[in-house]
Amino acid sequence: MWPFIVRSLEVATILLLAAIGELLNQRSGVLNVGIEGLMLLGAASGFITAMFLGVIPGYIVGMCLGALFGLLHAFFSISLRVNQVVSGMGIWLFAMGFVTYWADRYSGPLPPGVVSIRIYGLSPIFFLAVAVVLIIWFILSKTHLGLKIRSTGENPFAAEVSGVRVIRIRYLCTIIGGALGGLAGAFLSLTYLGTWSHLPTKGLGWIALALVMFSLWRPLILLGGALLFGFVWQFAISPETIYAGIPAPLPVLRMLPFIITIILLVIISSERFRRRWWLAKPEALGVPYIKE
Repeated sequence: MWPFIVRSLEVATILLLAAIGELLNQRSGVLNVGIEGLMLLGAASGFITAMFLGVIPGYIVGMCLGALFGLLHAFFSISLRVNQVVSGMGIWLFAMGFVTYWADRYSGPLPPGVVSIRIYGLSPIFFLAVAVVLIIWFILSKTHLGLKIRSTGENPFAAEVSGVRVIRIRYLCTIIGGALGGLAGAFLSLTYLGTWSHLPTKGLGWIALALVMFSLWRPLILLGGALLFGFVWQFAISPETIYAGIPAPLPVLRMLPFIITIILLVIISSERFRRRWWLAKPEALGVPYIKE
């Protein structure tokens, strides 16, 4: 049972890192639907780096490449005021093509000498991911910086009048969000899989994006949702570790995380739900800011 719990927590770690970075983006008013692409770039760069330099440099390079593409998204969506959905989709499509060309030649497991550090089977990155969620919750809820971030996502014009550097805040959040997405991808390839295969994210980035909405843009709810989806994802892959007599075929079970995601998004999109809870959504999310 413990190995199953460990694997579930590793999936939760991937979702936590990617989703908390996107939550930070969105609280500042920037939407990045290219999380899957950031994860792919982080996974590929981290894996290739780890083959030659080790796991820790792999994590660092994955984070840096994620931050670089977060900066690119910020430049397009904030400075050039390109449609944020188009910019994010462009990153995702580029990542799919680029890692297929660049990383698929390295398909296979990590070299035997390259191993991740573990504490009772758990990677320290899991504890780091939980710490990041708590830190971002504290910053958003309890600090002056958090107030600035929230104000840029709600009303950037009023924030600018109050002395907030809206563009600087949005750049900062988008770069940090990109770095966390890259780290999520590096963790996927280096620790959870320990191997490279064609497009290994398998939709985890889209689930992370849905988790942000499911959490109502609140980090602590996001933490619970990631733990839940980590369990569901791992159960869909290896249900026999819980109960060997499940009648559903494995391909159907592997659809389970996406079915649950669709159901939750339908519920969140309902008129009754929006009337009661939609105030949690940043008012200026996805709206380009034109400084007057």
